[in-house]
Amino acid sequence: MDNKIFPTPAIEAKHRRGLLGTHFDCFISWMRDYGYSRHSMRFNVQCVTHFGQYLHRRGIRSVHQLEGEAGQKLLLDYRCYCKRRKYWRKDSALKLYLRALQEAGVIKSLESRDSLYQKTQEYVTFLTTQRNLSERSTQQHIYWAEKFQQFLGCRKSCSSLPTFGIADVDRFIEQEAVRLKRPSQLSLVGCLRSFLRFLYRSERLSTDLSTLIISPRRYRLASLPSVLTWSEVQKLLDSVDRSVKTGLQHYAVLILLATYGLRAGEVAHLKLEDINWREDTIHIPSRKMGKDLWLPLTPQVGKAILEYLKHGRPPSKYRNVFLLTRAPWTPLDRNNIAYVVNRHIQLAGLKPPRHGAHLLRHSFATHLIRAGVPLKHIGDLLGHRNPESTHIYTKTATEQLRQVALEAPEVR
Repeated sequence: MDNKIFPTPAIEAKHRRGLLGTHFDCFISWMRDYGYSRHSMRFNVQCVTHFGQYLHRRGIRSVHQLEGEAGQKLLLDYRCYCKRRKYWRKDSALKLYLRALQEAGVIKSLESRDSLYQKTQEYVTFLTTQRNLSERSTQQHIYWAEKFQQFLGCRKSCSSLPTFGIADVDRFIEQEAVRLKRPSQLSLVGCLRSFLRFLYRSERLSTDLSTLIISPRRYRLASLPSVLTWSEVQKLLDSVDRSVKTGLQHYAVLILLATYGLRAGEVAHLKLEDINWREDTIHIPSRKMGKDLWLPLTPQVGKAILEYLKHGRPPSKYRNVFLLTRAPWTPLDRNNIAYVVNRHIQLAGLKPPRHGAHLLRHSFATHLIRAGVPLKHIGDLLGHRNPESTHIYTKTATEQLRQVALEAPEVR
């Protein structure tokens, strides 16, 4: 083991003893590859040593006993053990340790490979191959399918679904719909209808219950997008401290969202090769409707990205432009992008009715409408396949509506 992490042979020998000691070199190598600091590496190894001592007292003699449902139960018991004794963050390194062993092929995944898991995997295959859904949409469908199975009392050890009818489906929808807004209720009903149709076609249900589900009524263009004025967008950008590495990243993310109206996932998935510095273009691949887009790389956006790449982005094997600001240096996801927006909404002192990365997308579209850009052109920039998806932004351009308002006729 690296002596820069453990200063004395006696301390190193202590950490090498026990059930998990034989895999410490693997763990150290994994953390070093992912850019962890020496302090973090030392703390993580100490946590794993503590876990190894706990396993020894429990009579665990093989690292393979950490696999499957039994391994999940061991981890849960250990977290409860640490909580009772107020051991601060003693379990925080275990996910990293197990991930390192999984990537090295020492142990299998902790997920139980039982019939319920296999059923979910079959549904994933159905959604991706038969329905050709995106990764995000597939995750949403799986979330509600698993939630419904849990509602029915299914566990990972269940061999089959219990008998249920449309009354159970209605109770589940009523239970979940209370905390959801109308668009989310529609998403819930759509995902559940898809899962029930899959169960019927795979002969797990004798009746197609999907035809009996009634969707909540939704009126087209009934809602009004939450937008910021362009001066508020500028105030949001000005709230970023670009003298630190995190600020360089946040500014580049925000300027991309504000300049092009991109979705959070499109910014998160942006690769280094998507930016053509010679031709000053930026490629946005894998759009929601399967349409790629090539946009001009504006000087402001190019400068922001370049500053981040030079002074803020850590070295990494990943080709994504934006990475986490601490180890492991993995790519940002949609939730990280939303956090960046929400963080600077707070710092800028803004109080829009809704937050998230889509706030800047709505603001971008509204700004173009107010500037007189045709709806067709705006729809192409936003990646809308259906022109009606762009029409809702006309409701936010109230100044233009006032200009075309007809005079009230005189009543005689």
